[in-house]
Amino acid sequence: MEPTADNLQHLANFLSQTLVPDPAARKQAEVQLTHAKVQQGYPVLLLRLVVTNEIQPEIRLQGAIQFKNLVNQHWVASETHDYHLSEDDKAAVKREIVAAMLTVPEKLQPFLSEALSHISNADFPLDKKWPELLPQLMQSLDSQDPAVVIATLKTTHAIARKYRTSSHTDELWAEIAMMLSQTHERLLRTHTNCIAMVQQQAANKQVLDMIFQTLELIARLFYDLNYQDIPEVFEDNLDLWMAGFHQMLTLPDPIKALFAAQDEEKLSSMHQMQRAICEAIHLYADKYIVIVDDGNRSSRVDERPVFEKHLPTFVEDVWALLTHLGVVPQLDKLAISAIGFLSSVLKGTHYQFFQPAHLQSIVNDVVVPGLLIRESDEEDFEDNPLEYMQRDLEGGVTDTRRGVTCGLVNAMCVHFEAPVSQLCMAEIEKLLAQYQADSSKWKAKDSAIYLFIALAVKAETKGAGVVSTNVNLDVASFFQRHVLTDLQTVTAANVSKNPILMADLLKFLITFRNQLPKEALGVLFPILNVLLASADCIVHTYAACCVERLLTVKDGVVPRVGRVDLQPMLQPFLTSLFNCLAHEASKENPHIMKCIMRIVSVAQADVGAVAQMLVQKLSEILSDLCKDFAQNIAPKNPAFHHFIFETLAAVIKHVCGGGDSAAVVAMEGMMIPPFQTVLQQEITEFQPYFVQIIAQLLERRASPIPDLYIQILPSLLQQPLWATKSNQPALTRLVKAYISQAAVTIVGNETLFHQILGLIQFLMMSKMTDHYAFGILNAIICFVPPAKFPEFLPVLTNTALERFQKLPPASNGKFLRCMIVFFSLYMAKHGPDMLLDQMEGVQAGLLEQFLTHVWAPKLVDVVHDSTDKKICQVGMSRLLCECPRAFQFGCWNAAMDAVCKILRDGKNAGIISTEEDLDFDFVVSYNNSSFMALHNAAQDKASLDPLSDVPDAAAFVIQKLQQASVQAPHLAPHIQALAQTYQLS
Repeated sequence: MEPTADNLQHLANFLSQTLVPDPAARKQAEVQLTHAKVQQGYPVLLLRLVVTNEIQPEIRLQGAIQFKNLVNQHWVASETHDYHLSEDDKAAVKREIVAAMLTVPEKLQPFLSEALSHISNADFPLDKKWPELLPQLMQSLDSQDPAVVIATLKTTHAIARKYRTSSHTDELWAEIAMMLSQTHERLLRTHTNCIAMVQQQAANKQVLDMIFQTLELIARLFYDLNYQDIPEVFEDNLDLWMAGFHQMLTLPDPIKALFAAQDEEKLSSMHQMQRAICEAIHLYADKYIVIVDDGNRSSRVDERPVFEKHLPTFVEDVWALLTHLGVVPQLDKLAISAIGFLSSVLKGTHYQFFQPAHLQSIVNDVVVPGLLIRESDEEDFEDNPLEYMQRDLEGGVTDTRRGVTCGLVNAMCVHFEAPVSQLCMAEIEKLLAQYQADSSKWKAKDSAIYLFIALAVKAETKGAGVVSTNVNLDVASFFQRHVLTDLQTVTAANVSKNPILMADLLKFLITFRNQLPKEALGVLFPILNVLLASADCIVHTYAACCVERLLTVKDGVVPRVGRVDLQPMLQPFLTSLFNCLAHEASKENPHIMKCIMRIVSVAQADVGAVAQMLVQKLSEILSDLCKDFAQNIAPKNPAFHHFIFETLAAVIKHVCGGGDSAAVVAMEGMMIPPFQTVLQQEITEFQPYFVQIIAQLLERRASPIPDLYIQILPSLLQQPLWATKSNQPALTRLVKAYISQAAVTIVGNETLFHQILGLIQFLMMSKMTDHYAFGILNAIICFVPPAKFPEFLPVLTNTALERFQKLPPASNGKFLRCMIVFFSLYMAKHGPDMLLDQMEGVQAGLLEQFLTHVWAPKLVDVVHDSTDKKICQVGMSRLLCECPRAFQFGCWNAAMDAVCKILRDGKNAGIISTEEDLDFDFVVSYNNSSFMALHNAAQDKASLDPLSDVPDAAAFVIQKLQQASVQAPHLAPHIQALAQTYQLS
């Protein structure tokens, strides 16, 4: 495809069609572009369209987007995409993209910048495929046109920003050194010239704007190139760099007046530059106050001051900058970067640069103003409650003025806890006094609560909450005087009054849940139930979060709120929580559903009294969601759906877990029909969840199981259903449950059993699913009558052995583990003779060869799970100690030694986390590949042990060794040596 004028016009026409309202026309244009992009010359044609001024701006923009996507997806060959760009096309693009980046309008530069960054990551410089890139850029940096210089720096930054995230290697350091050899001198010269021009052009805002843009980009490149380690050229010229940074942070007032914050949200070029400088010196404060004094930059054992002498200057500069910024929202990004620098210094070893006057000023001029609620926060509270909660409740506050100000308070307390506590408490009392004098000044109390939380929290985790508090503060007293008193005024009539302040009070409870006395919970629970009735989304959500978090608190290992404590509030809480879901804003509120799930988990058997209401409500919600999916309405919040099924699983766990067959039947009646609907309508998002629920029910079913289960089994064995990755773990468990509960029925149905055997072969042929095949096969070993084994096991065993032989050694660990466990379980359940005869039928001596060269040498390396170890110990002991033929194996010593090794290792196994350790804080998404296991549907460890009849594997092995020493006296010395080595007694 030649870059002719005609082809350029045709391409412009196609791109214009992708912007029209008509879906059919857009689709046709997209198809044409898909066909065009694989043709030789298309990338350059697209790039030339982007730089052609005669083309309409919106078409050039669309072309820039298409070019960026083309490069990102097809520059490097990958399994994800069906082709990649030819070397000729790549060379042509590299010849033109730098010039294009320097000449296109600023609006198009980000797209070309991203494409160029992707190309440089692939081709520059280690592969030496683009040696002319840096010389071409540095030549442009000498341009007299400020726009070209800025574009050049943007391009260079696009190349160098990868150094912020790359792993430190010798190759990377060599690349940075090579880049610095060509860029540092010009960057420093441009930096120095710009600093000088600021003084010369002090009254010319237009010129200053270009200078500040240039200096901002240079500061960002400074950060890029110093991130991995401090290069020698920067260290040698550090005084020059820091002098320039200092001047730009302390600009004279007339210049600052030219760039005073306006109404627009965008930072001015001056403030953007100062922000970039604050980030650069923050990097140095974190990493380079002192550094090593040797050539080995990967280890820091000596201390040589580098940034230390500049630190006092920049502490003063940034402190002064912050105290004069005020609380203008437009300057928040600059304030955040500046506060980040001060926090770093305050937490570090050079905190002595801060004097009492600094602390007083920071509290008065930075902390208190920074914690004031903004008009934008109030608007988000009303209009974007999910965004507000994400920032305020879930910890997403590191990029807000209020959030980093809280971090600054924490940092001040690291070395100045007592004086900072005194200063801050004085401000808190003032703020609280304002509110007490006039309740309309609720913003004062809002700030006071935020400041107290920031000051009091010393250490916390997301799951456990605050685990250490400031010893200078009395959290319990503050709760009694300023939180509980306000909460006790809440009634059904005023529940929606002052919602932001109410959310603050609830946040206090959530934050300090561990510090609240148990007797306070009896007072709080009824109040929280009233707050659940609030029409405000954030208030009733915070109330739900508060209930849910309080139910996780423990005193040692004992839950502070147990089943008996919760029982009086069980029905009221659940009623109120389901009412919350009736509000449009909370229709799919995951916090509400998580609270319901937590209540069910704590209530345990008491949930039986409300189980019917619970399941009915949840079924109605699921029915509505299924209708939405059927109409292609995208899910709003997958986590909400996850907690629905966690709640259902918790009901089954606690109501059906005690052998209550009537409860199981009732749950089946409510769960199987919607499950069939989900299968029929192919609602893939719900299939893995429903499959786990049905498996959980089936595992609790007494035999014989109803015909309904058998009727739906064929549909569960269809390969398209198994092709969805997220279905595979749950379907495997369900098929295993079928085999354990109805093996005789399934084996008696030849068609059905052959479907299962075909499924096993299908799964075994892929490295992504072979472990599922062995899982089903292991269930067959345990529950199918052994008389049926000769009909199918030889074929499946041969299939497994053939596949193992074809796998490369570097990637066969998982398959080998599965096969070893399978063989071991086979022998543990049915003795060694059947397997030995079967493998001898394939090839004489096959089992001994496999045991000698693969099984015994690899056992310790590939088998790690405690249950798998037990299976191997029992199965291999039976083979080596019961079978006379095995007594003659040349590998007997090595094989038995491997068994004893995993026996010894098993004694040091770690403790498995309990249900209460799980916080359910995870990301749920529907991407057709991630499987989200339902924790409440998990099988207990005992049910996963196929050898539960062998309570002590060590005793079993010892017993078998004793038998072998009698039956095979020639092995007695070896057995005695094993007993001594591994302390078997």
